[in-house]
Amino acid sequence: MTTTAKYYTKGPRKHPIDLIVMHTMESQELKGVAKRVAAWFGGKTAPQASAHLTIDNVDLVSVVDEQDIAWHADEWNTNQRSLGIELSGQASQTTAQWADAYSTAMLDLAAKQVASWCKKYNIPVVKLTPAQVKAGGKGICGHVDVTNAFAIKGGHTDPGKNFPWDSFIALVQKYHG
Repeated sequence: MTTTAKYYTKGPRKHPIDLIVMHTMESQELKGVAKRVAAWFGGKTAPQASAHLTIDNVDLVSVVDEQDIAWHADEWNTNQRSLGIELSGQASQTTAQWADAYSTAMLDLAAKQVASWCKKYNIPVVKLTPAQVKAGGKGICGHVDVTNAFAIKGGHTDPGKNFPWDSFIALVQKYHG
């Protein structure tokens, strides 16, 4: 795979991958948004940020190679040991919005990918708390958990307080086998 992001750190990594961080793109839930955000990460107006994948209800787009370090979690040590996924949607979504047909299809794609990474890198299929993230725990978390773990001022709240963690982790466990 060729990395398309403008801002990332070329591997090899010095730390093993043992954490997956979930984000939201802060975009509308639209078909094709994963491709558009992936292109934005590599374009002229790219933010000084990146992710390994962007996902919408149809597409899963590689942005940064797994062995390279995406700039996605506002905390360098976390970035060095993690993989970041940007989901279409917003941190402000309601429980009902996370359960609509678009989000359900997107979360299914994301769960398959997360399960694959968990198998590949021997990452436990568990949702980590901020304290567990700070302590170097292995598993899955949201960007908000990194923000809270390291008391990052002005940090992120994604994927949001209504993100369906229980059902998402159950779906990852289903695909993990």
